[in-house]
Amino acid sequence: MANIDRNQVAGVEKGPNTEAGVRALDLNPEAMAALLAQKSVSFLADEHVWLNPRTGRAWGTDAQIRKTLWQPLLLRAGVRYRNPYQARHTYASTLLTAGTNPWYVAQQLGHVDVQMVFRIYGKFIPQDYQKPKAALRTVGNE
Repeated sequence: MANIDRNQVAGVEKGPNTEAGVRALDLNPEAMAALLAQKSVSFLADEHVWLNPRTGRAWGTDAQIRKTLWQPLLLRAGVRYRNPYQARHTYASTLLTAGTNPWYVAQQLGHVDVQMVFRIYGKFIPQDYQKPKAALRTVGNE
């Protein structure tokens, strides 16, 4: 789990715009392993988790991360360029396609309610997401 309590926008750190933006983000085992591995590099070096390897300090802007880290990483992986913010959309649409409760997705994204989730990601929400899973199995077997 990662606690989100600050954002960096155009090189300026600030708190989230809404109370819902301060949240605990659930992480899968691979993400937790990456954070634990990073701990030995940045735990006592700075209050930030991810540091610019060239300076040992926090990244100044999102452009630095994109140009220095993200673009070369995608190139080496053979993945077509997508801006890093798209990872957020991938996360949300993957959860919804799997049948995750939209309220949970909204909480993970830091939204106050599900309106934005339905508006942006509605096409990924199964129409039967409110039906109990047992009822779905029964209906499907008839």
